[in-house]
Amino acid sequence: MQGISLILTDLDGTLFHNDKTISDYTKRVIAEAQKQGVLFGISTARARVNAIKFLDGLSPDVLITNGGGMVTYFETPDSFRKEKLAAGKKIYSCEFSVQEVRTLIKTAFEVCGEDIIMSVDNEVGLYSNSKDELGDKFWTFDDFSDFKEPGMKVCFQTLDKEKITKIASSVGLEQVDYLPFSDIPWYKLSKKDATKERAIEALCKYLNIQASQIAAFGDDFNDIGMLKLCGKGIAMENAIAEVRQVADEVCASNEEDGVAKWIERLL
Repeated sequence: MQGISLILTDLDGTLFHNDKTISDYTKRVIAEAQKQGVLFGISTARARVNAIKFLDGLSPDVLITNGGGMVTYFETPDSFRKEKLAAGKKIYSCEFSVQEVRTLIKTAFEVCGEDIIMSVDNEVGLYSNSKDELGDKFWTFDDFSDFKEPGMKVCFQTLDKEKITKIASSVGLEQVDYLPFSDIPWYKLSKKDATKERAIEALCKYLNIQASQIAAFGDDFNDIGMLKLCGKGIAMENAIAEVRQVADEVCASNEEDGVAKWIERLL
């Protein structure tokens, strides 16, 4: 694998097909890379409790979840397959405190109105005040009138950057990382160090490897830092222009199993 010790891939728009499935072909190629001694990991904005629901047939060595708010390392493939949430060693965690989350929620209602739709995720759950079906996201309903949980990621259904800046400022703008999603009209807020690149730095320290030994795949705004940091940053053909511009290479689209085809070519 030409000096690659670890492969990291985003899920939505990257490893996933558009219907949120992962092909058997992709699963076979990843398993073969692992047999050859290359570690495999997921790096996603999805919460850990959410992401794991889609990984049947895979045994990742690493999960970077909650947008970089948490890193879990699995010592053996069996520990992931058999225990999943109960297994793995948490080697990095970064989140808003209960009070910070409460402040963000209160400010969002003041700035955007009582009808603002929002979500919070952390190590154990995902919460939303939407009463509508939210697809595959496995939310727990909460009206956020008295929410008392920390949050690795707090999201708001708006693309009004001015309003988002006001919300972020309520806990200190210098402490918040905030980015839009390219495919849905939402903004993501997290602690400044709850990003994929900070999570990867913690992972490299734990595994005693360099970022130059990592090949990373992505398609959206929150993948840009990851692709710039890693030795090989690969954009999907379907990635937004900003991601393709910073990537070292562009591979086939998520619908064409681009991640697997890139890995197989090197195998």
